[in-house]
Amino acid sequence: MDTLTEEAKQMRVALRDKTSLASLLTAGTLTAVLVACGGGYGGGMMGMTGGAGCMSGAYSSNCPAPAITMKSPGGTVNRTVTLSASAAAAMGISVMRVDFMVDGMSVGMATTSPYTINWDSTSVADGTHMLTASVTDSLSQTTRSASVSVTVDNNPAFTVAMAPGQILPAPTSGASGSASLAAKLANGAVSGKVMVSGVAATAVSINEAFAGNTGSRLITLVANGGTAGEWDVPAGALLTADQVTALLQGRLYVIASSAANPNGEIRGQITPANVRVVFSAMAGAQEVPPISIAASGVAATTVDSTANTLTVHVHATGVDDALTSDVDNGAAAATGARLTALAHDAVDAGHWSMELAPITAADAANFNASKWYVNLATPADPSGAIRGQIDVPSH
Repeated sequence: MDTLTEEAKQMRVALRDKTSLASLLTAGTLTAVLVACGGGYGGGMMGMTGGAGCMSGAYSSNCPAPAITMKSPGGTVNRTVTLSASAAAAMGISVMRVDFMVDGMSVGMATTSPYTINWDSTSVADGTHMLTASVTDSLSQTTRSASVSVTVDNNPAFTVAMAPGQILPAPTSGASGSASLAAKLANGAVSGKVMVSGVAATAVSINEAFAGNTGSRLITLVANGGTAGEWDVPAGALLTADQVTALLQGRLYVIASSAANPNGEIRGQITPANVRVVFSAMAGAQEVPPISIAASGVAATTVDSTANTLTVHVHATGVDDALTSDVDNGAAAATGARLTALAHDAVDAGHWSMELAPITAADAANFNASKWYVNLATPADPSGAIRGQIDVPSH
């Protein structure tokens, strides 16, 4: 006859299957059990009094320390940054907390998986910083991760070249210009100046739109009475949070207008280091095989290598009956699979576009290798009437 008490039966089962100990300990039903990773009968005993555990004097735990890996948030960061770590404890032991440090100073804590916090990177100076995380388990064992480095840039500077060719359609002009701008991402403050030559500018401004498109004016610059051709960003000029995001996407531009060209004579896209803009001429001669057609176009391509996005604006003439337009993979004189389709403008028959389309790392590699092209097809030439190779200059 089995005379074991219920508690003793639970103890016998626990000794055969250590994995059940954690639940028994949590429930507080045992007065004496082995710890889950204590190592069998010789692993030591854990006394339970009223459901609360304490270690006996002869006990020596051999539970493995918890493990943690700090994840990199990316090479260059700004504003609010998500810090993340993966952490795990030994079987039967729990992760209690994950602490995040920047240059050894605590910036936040997470107690549940996924272990993430939001860090205000404007709290540190621009430059390289070291990120680490530490994990503490339910046995008070702590492990610190290896460090990962990150570059903070909350005060970027921009040098912008301005030319007639960035206005579509491009005006006939020999004017040129350059802009030197700086932004404080924490509050949106903008400063700097624009220098123009070869044009009697009537207005200079910072506007919002991707390359190949036009948008609203955000900041109006002021002519400098003491320096010919100089226009200054007014004191106190600010961008909203959404406009700062647009700036970092390459969606802002500088434009100078004149009496001859009131809609703009020269323009320059403001691009951070992670954004590249390429203008490509489109013609039937670039098709495979070549097409003889009285049509042309220009494609403005913007690629963000941090967000892995693609933006394209196409402006074409002589092909108002076009059926489709798209960006395809393929080197010059070769054809390839479609990468993304472009949408047709309901008002401007020659305008096709796509903004912030997701791309893969392989797609980005093809872009950098000049293995993309823009194609536009018509009923007469369904495989393509005009095409423009997206030739990316080397840095």
